[in-house]
Amino acid sequence: MNQKIWIRIPKNINLTNNHEVMKLILNKQNGKQRVLYCFDQFILYGKVGDIANKYLKLDFDTKFEIIYLQNNRNGDKDCLNQIIGIQFLLDFGNKMINSKLEGGEILIKELRDFLRLRINQYKFHQYFRVLKKIGKGNFATVYFAERIEDGQQFAVKAFSKQVAYSENNGKESILNEIQIMRDLNNQHLMKLYEVYETENSLYMVLELLSGGSLFDLMRDKRSLQLQEVQKILAGLLLGLQEMHQQGIMHRDLKLENILFKQKNQLQSVVIADFGLATYVNKNQYLFYRCGTPGYVAPEVINMKDTKQKYSQICDIFSLGLIFYILLSGKPAFLAKTYKRMVRQNRQAIIDFSIKQLKNLPDDAMDLLKKMLEKDPKLRIDVSTCLNHSFINDIAKKIQETEINEDSDNDLGEIDEDIDVGLRINQINQQYFVFEASRQLNSPNSSSDDSPGIIMKETGKKQKEIDSTILLSGQSPLFKGRIDTIGSVHSLDIQSPQLNHQQSSAIKQSKFALNRQKGNQTILKYITNN
Repeated sequence: MNQKIWIRIPKNINLTNNHEVMKLILNKQNGKQRVLYCFDQFILYGKVGDIANKYLKLDFDTKFEIIYLQNNRNGDKDCLNQIIGIQFLLDFGNKMINSKLEGGEILIKELRDFLRLRINQYKFHQYFRVLKKIGKGNFATVYFAERIEDGQQFAVKAFSKQVAYSENNGKESILNEIQIMRDLNNQHLMKLYEVYETENSLYMVLELLSGGSLFDLMRDKRSLQLQEVQKILAGLLLGLQEMHQQGIMHRDLKLENILFKQKNQLQSVVIADFGLATYVNKNQYLFYRCGTPGYVAPEVINMKDTKQKYSQICDIFSLGLIFYILLSGKPAFLAKTYKRMVRQNRQAIIDFSIKQLKNLPDDAMDLLKKMLEKDPKLRIDVSTCLNHSFINDIAKKIQETEINEDSDNDLGEIDEDIDVGLRINQINQQYFVFEASRQLNSPNSSSDDSPGIIMKETGKKQKEIDSTILLSGQSPLFKGRIDTIGSVHSLDIQSPQLNHQQSSAIKQSKFALNRQKGNQTILKYITNN
């Protein structure tokens, strides 16, 4: 069978319900012109002056690659020449087919900007300069990288496809996370800029956040002023509002998954790690009971029948538990063992009478109790939270400030007085540690597109770069994942705020991966049924 990129337009395509995003004319290699009509989920293709009769679906199997003018004068891989065209590629598993089109640089860049929000770009190495490894886990390694074309700096999360896809629901989990992040666009949600793919690896180009995590803040800071709590909570609610309006629930809100764009800029708070996020209206979730004990809504952790559903309101309970920590400096579920913590989380019985909460304003306590309502039908939703008297004025001020700011001004700015690698590693060490309940070893690949080879090649030009990276094990996207910086670790913070003495059992449970004592010891808690 002769497989082609452009196929006949399916009869079930309803153009009246789809909005044309852009239209452009490019040339085939033989010089003949073709018109591309670009829609959100597909591209129509035809001769100039005729009705389009060909079609290309924009999905995970479709990729694109920018074609540059060849330069034979030198082999400088840190230099990109003039853009002269684009090729679409379709992955049939056993082979890759392509279709090349030529056009002016400005036109191709416009098409690239449209495509990078929807499908993966093929190849990676010639587009980025890898500066440092900033995190390593089982399926993924994270690099601090610079885009060669414009010097922008990013965090790049690299996956070993062979290892990741071999895990149960592995590929589906990655696709789910990528799609969700592509659908979201809010200053309080970690941004995914683009995704690159090679034969063996997948690269997520992420926003570089340089302000540390909420975990860091709670560990290092003696106490938070009430206004500081309001700024953090308002920003998180604004991010959740964007998610919930699109029918998406995060399902793993916790201190470690809350980051800041800038140090000491609490209003720049950002929700990260969408590995467990899902669309509410999906017929079947990849994972049902999931999250980190100590932060999970009761309707999620107590779910027994996979035919049942829960909604975005589960995130409000998780955020309420974070709100509780911000106000009191103590977790709501403070147990001496992992099992007891899970039991407390299931029961969702919360003590609002502790001394740390006694002197708080009435509106703060009112919002806290409404967010931590055990019955999801009675729990306050995100819009009502934002309109609550405790948070409303602060939320409006943050929104007004964001309207007047260019959200991209901070991207890539580096404080030259601080070692970049050390700082970013400190900032992201929790977020980018990926572990799981059973370890898998990476294939000892020698392919030119493996992350290890990237590091080796870049290391020829740069000092202090780890050139022996291999990806192995599991990422937090997958079933049975363990997060060593989960709630038990959060309870074991050595600071005046969280100074309750923990038992050795809790401290040891964060090493559950090494101990391998069974599923009841894991911190990250995911089941399919």
